[in-house]
Amino acid sequence: MSIAKNYIYNVLLQITNILIPFITTPYISRVLDPKGLGIASFTGSIVQYFILVATLGTGLYGSRAIAYVRDNSEKLKKTFWNVLYVKLLTGFLAIIAYLFFVVSFTKEYKHVYFIQSLNLFAAIIDITYFFQGVEDFKKISTRSLAIRIASAVSIFLFIKKESDFVIYVLIATLGNLIGQLIMWLYVPKSYFNIERAKWNDILGHLIGSFKLFIPMVAIQIYIVLDKTMVGLLAGEEQVGYYDMAQRIVKMLLGLVTSIGPVMFARMSSLVARKEHDSVNSYTIMVFDFVTYLSLLIITILFTTMPYFVPVFFGSKFLAVKDLILIISPIILFISWSNLFGIQIMLPFKKENEFTLSIITGAVVNFTLNMLLIPKYAAKGASVSTVIAEFSVTLTQIIIIRRMIPLQQMLKKVPTHVVSSIGALLVTYVLGALINNIGNLEKTILNAAIVTVTYIFIEFILGSNVNKLVISKVAHSVFQRIFK
Repeated sequence: MSIAKNYIYNVLLQITNILIPFITTPYISRVLDPKGLGIASFTGSIVQYFILVATLGTGLYGSRAIAYVRDNSEKLKKTFWNVLYVKLLTGFLAIIAYLFFVVSFTKEYKHVYFIQSLNLFAAIIDITYFFQGVEDFKKISTRSLAIRIASAVSIFLFIKKESDFVIYVLIATLGNLIGQLIMWLYVPKSYFNIERAKWNDILGHLIGSFKLFIPMVAIQIYIVLDKTMVGLLAGEEQVGYYDMAQRIVKMLLGLVTSIGPVMFARMSSLVARKEHDSVNSYTIMVFDFVTYLSLLIITILFTTMPYFVPVFFGSKFLAVKDLILIISPIILFISWSNLFGIQIMLPFKKENEFTLSIITGAVVNFTLNMLLIPKYAAKGASVSTVIAEFSVTLTQIIIIRRMIPLQQMLKKVPTHVVSSIGALLVTYVLGALINNIGNLEKTILNAAIVTVTYIFIEFILGSNVNKLVISKVAHSVFQRIFK
């Protein structure tokens, strides 16, 4: 399947990830209080540490391993099972450790912790790595779409009062587990003629996965540990605010990073075939695209959040507005680090260099969290996250600057910066002239003005990626109309 089609399937999934929370989050934030949401988020952050041990880096490693051998059916089947055996082995140990932790060290919300364990089982049987490696994102997207719709319907049916945050956790975890079980229906029947596993093969994949385990640990430090530290140093209510802000930013970030899993499999395949010129061409193209889209999304956030948050979250979550504005630059930094780290370093098996960049970000994030959260609570964690993501990206650029056509890539950035600043100024000027409308209307209007202005300035400046996006969209619309 082509990169464009796989990206579209991934984008459709991310759009669903945005639209469904747009429907459910206003309801949840009004029915559940910040403390209930904070408990759900806090317990979820704890189980993520055990999921990290259970998966041991097999998500990225498995996808790369599958991509390397996808043209050889026998090796493909063998790799599929060997990676899964690694997950079953490490997953069993993680389950034992998690149950021991819940029984021995938790005093409150034990029932919530036990429900969260379903996420651990789901992670162990997750075979998404196989479909990513063979570049079949259609199955992943359709599965996820069905589960998200079912979960959204369940939220409206079963969550009725503040104490229903337990049901909220159950809906989310069950949906995750069922979604992973569904993927097994797509595995070719011939794969179930299982040959006896060889320990040397499993050990090789175990070592390979472990090389990606350390950077995954570091990533979790400034993704999951943020919420844990906010909860410990500032209370569950601040976790609720911080989590909601992260959700909005990360949902929109997904539109940009949807290209990541698609390109990771393609880059791994190209590296295996030693087609380095194609790797450089794709690198330039993807960098230009993610910069273009990231700056557009950040500009939209800056012009809409003052009006969007009161409508979307309600009066109890007004603090989320400032947090979103603080966090929004990570959209650009993560889109770059996703390209440099996951799409370039890992296909070239530069796990050590990738690990160094992630550990740098983790150290920066943890240090700043300790300094800023006690005084500034969720705002301090937000600032720490932005600086940490920037440090990851900068470290990666320094490491791989001679591997990529960096000068060609950076030449395209000023065009998008000018377009972003221009769209921001135009929107503020026009917005100041239109004050007699509600917050919802102002949100939609500002988003529309930013988008149209940004695309127009890009067109005037002769942006190649802008022309490509317009032509792809126009072609798709034209095809559907005449179909």
